[in-house]
Amino acid sequence: MDISDTIHHAKLLALYAYWNKICGGRDMPSRSNFDPVDIPHLLPNLILIDVERDPLRFRIRLYGTAIAGLRGRDLTGCYLDEPNVSNIVDLAVQANMQVVENKQPTYIDAPYPHHSGRFGHFYRLGLPLSANGTDVDMIIAGFYEMDTSLALAANL
Repeated sequence: MDISDTIHHAKLLALYAYWNKICGGRDMPSRSNFDPVDIPHLLPNLILIDVERDPLRFRIRLYGTAIAGLRGRDLTGCYLDEPNVSNIVDLAVQANMQVVENKQPTYIDAPYPHHSGRFGHFYRLGLPLSANGTDVDMIIAGFYEMDTSLALAANL
C-alpha cells in the first residue's frame, strides 16, 4: 500500500521513500536494515520505539534531538503511557497500535496544544520494523511540528 500521496511533509516523504527502499520487496524491513548513516538529515526528527507485548506498551528507545528540543527534554527510555510524556499520548498510542495491528505505515497530521501553551500542528509518520518478518517489534516515527500561534500572529 503506497501512502506517499497522503504525506504532507517533504522530509517525511523522504523517510517513507527510504523505508520503502530498505523493505526490499518485503512487507517490513528489520531494524538491521535501517542504517542511520543513510539519512543523517532526518535523524534529529526521528523516534525509535520498541514494541513490547504482554501487555502491549511502547518504549522510546531513541528520541531525536530536534524533538527533544521542542519538547524541552529527552524522553529516551520512557514509555508513552507514563504521566507527562506526551501532549498527544492518545494519538501517539493509537497511531502506534495501528502500525502494529496493520503492519503498515501510518501517517497523521493534526493541530494540538503545545506544551508551552501555544498551539501547533504536527506531522507524524510511523513505519513498522520486524525482525521475524511477521510481527512489528519496532517503529520508526518521524515527527515535525509547526507553531501555528506564530503563523496566526503574523497574519494579524
